[in-house]
This record gives sequence, structure tokens and C-alpha cells, in this order.
Amino acid sequence: MSGMRELGLDFVAEGNWEKALAFFAEAVRRQPNDHRSRMLAARCYAKMGENERAVTVLHACAEGLLRRDYLLSAIAACRQALPLAPREKRIRETLARIHARAARIVVGKASVPPPLPPESLYDGQVNDDLMTLTGSELSDKAISVLASPDTGGHADADARPPLPLFADLDREAFVDLVELLEYRELQDGEAICTEGTGGDRIYVLVAGKAEVSRRVEGQEKRLAFLGGGSIFGEMSLLTGAPPTSTVRAVGDADVLEIERQDLNELARNHPAVPQILATFAQTRMARNIVATSPLFTPVPEAERANLLSRFTFKGLQPDEKVIVEGEPVTSLVLVLAGELVVQKEDPGGGVVSLGVLREGEVAGEIALLKGLRATATVVATRKTAVATLDRTAFGALLKSYPAIRDYLDGLSDRRLKQIGEAMRPIEVLDADELVVDG
Repeated sequence: MSGMRELGLDFVAEGNWEKALAFFAEAVRRQPNDHRSRMLAARCYAKMGENERAVTVLHACAEGLLRRDYLLSAIAACRQALPLAPREKRIRETLARIHARAARIVVGKASVPPPLPPESLYDGQVNDDLMTLTGSELSDKAISVLASPDTGGHADADARPPLPLFADLDREAFVDLVELLEYRELQDGEAICTEGTGGDRIYVLVAGKAEVSRRVEGQEKRLAFLGGGSIFGEMSLLTGAPPTSTVRAVGDADVLEIERQDLNELARNHPAVPQILATFAQTRMARNIVATSPLFTPVPEAERANLLSRFTFKGLQPDEKVIVEGEPVTSLVLVLAGELVVQKEDPGGGVVSLGVLREGEVAGEIALLKGLRATATVVATRKTAVATLDRTAFGALLKSYPAIRDYLDGLSDRRLKQIGEAMRPIEVLDADELVVDG
């Protein structure tokens, strides 16, 4: 039915909403689980001034998607309906069912079965080819198809579908958040977020695929692909740093966006939200770090998460020092998100920058390994998340994993050499050496 949907989109591009409605409705008549066409048909009704029917179609769409456990897409359908009818009771009831489905076995939440959805007034029994109809006849028969239930593909009631972050909110906060979401439809190659720009929102890829890339030595380098259900941007939102990569749609994709100001508004009414967001981001940071940091490479993959649990998480403000030159070092510092700069005082009273530490890199290992005071100052350039491992736990870590000691020994030797080269006095050339013979 995607071919019929594409024909409908051609009429959307022309602004012919009635003709587009006919194609989308016919696609659903032939295949009731084509919820993409239902959403598009609802937009046609809205453009034609029939908001009530648009909401009815979106409600049926959300219920069908919920039945199949496509929870993010169901949320997207509800989000499109809310501006058309902000006080619509049935949309809010569907959102409550989505939340109950997602939170069914979340630790600490009561297991409350969602109420049964209301019976539909429409059975979808239309035998006409809807593409041959026009005017009120088309609108009346199309609604019978588009608002009829999708009765197939009931999901496993005992399996919890993935819905990170949303499921951790209580129901009222979840419904309020959905009202604040921005829903975007993107075309192939369109940027969702751009490296070095923004950093004030979280993105949820509802449907479709996206490519993650980063500029390396002036060239765009592909890093990964994301699928539906992926959430990204939370690190930038928490640290205030712009995104470190560009994410572009691969084919058509749907995205929900949560802006910082909307999260602040949500937090005013639901004080638990900031901690839920922080815990969510911390968990994701931990997962990413254990998968990518060289510190954990020598550790068997199955043991990495447990190893990270020995660390203490901490947030640094811009210009906050985590290690000070000449003072005792009490902990190994692991960068989770953000950026630290390494600085050393030179004999002339100035400051020499030795380098920048980013996600997955460590600081403090020289002093801990060699029994020295801090050889340099390490300071946050912006809001930065770090994990620290105290001296006692650091010793236990090296004892348990000798390969980590080998890695850190090599790292500290390279850094001491770098410090020596950076602090070497600049040689003064004799004036005669600057003369070039003709």
C-alpha cells in the first residue's frame, strides 16, 4: 500500500487535500494496519476544516499502534491530536493506556492493568473504491474506514516494550510531557541535529532510520545508524555543550523533540522530573562509556557495567577544577560527557595548555600510579559529567585487572613525556643563524 500512499503524498504536495484523503483512506481500506496513511489522512481532514474527524482518526490510529506495541508512534498520533482538541478526553485516556503499558513492570511502580479502550462506532465496512468519490460522500465513507479499529497483531501482554525515560515518569507528568513535545516529519538526508550547533533539546526517533556522523580531519565520518526508539541529545542538554555529531534522516523519519524550556516547565509542576532525567542520562552515559572508553577495553564485556558501579558520578560547572597542580590527587577522573582542559604553570608565571580530555578519557593516573602530587591542573571548560574512583578503589581495580595497569602505565609515560616537551625552554637562536646567504 506504500505506492498508494506515495500517490496521496503527491496530492499533498499540490495542496489537493481531498484527493489525498481519498488515496490515504483507500490504502487503509485495503490494509487496516497502515497507520502511516491514517495519520496522513487525519492531516487532510484538519486541512479541510474537519478537526473532529481528524481527531477521531488519530485516536483510532493511536489505539491500533498501542495494540501492536508501537508506543512511540502511538504517542506521536496523540501529540498530533492534542492541538486540534486540547481537552479531548479519549486522547488523554489513550495516553494513560500507553503509559500503563510502558510502566507495567517498572521497578517501584504498581502494576495496574490499563482500562479497555472504548468500542468504536465504525466498522470499516465500505465496499466502494474511495478514490472514485468526492465531497461529503468521500468524507463520510472515508471516516468509516479510517476510524475503524485495527484488530490484528495484539502484542504479548507480558513483554514490556522499550520506552526509556517516558515510562519512568508518573502518568500525569507523562501526559503533560506529551503535550509539550514537538513532532517533526523529515525527508531523506534532512538533519535532525547538527554537530556544534544547538544542544538544547532531546530527540526521540519515532520511526525510520538515521545516520550519525562526525567531522574528522575535515571529512565527514559515519559513526553509526539509529533505528526507531532511539533517544539522543540528552548529554548536550545536560552539559550545555553543542552536539558532538550530526544526525540525519535515512529515508523518511519521524522525530519527537523535547526542548530545555519545556523540561523546565514540566519540572515546575512535577519536581521529580529533573532527577528522573539525570538518572536516565547517567545510565546512558555509563552504557556508552563502558562500550567505548579505552579504560574498559582490557575488561571482559560482561564485567564492565559492574566495574563502572565502583565509580561515583559528579557534575562539574564551567571553570571548576577537579585536579589542582601541586595538590594531592585523591581519585581517578573519567570524563562521561563534556570537556576538561589540562593546564600547567610555566616558570615565567604563565599557563601552558597540555590538551583537552573528552568522553572516555581519564585524568589523575600519573599521581596515583607514581605516588606524586598533581603534575597539572584539570578544569572543566563547560558543564561536564565525570565519574571518580577513589585511591583505595583504584588500587583494588589495578589488582583485579592488571591489564588496566598496563594501559595506564603507558598513558602516564606518554603524558609525562608530553609535559616535558611542553615545558622545555624555547631555544634562542643566534642572530647569525637568521641570515640567509644570497
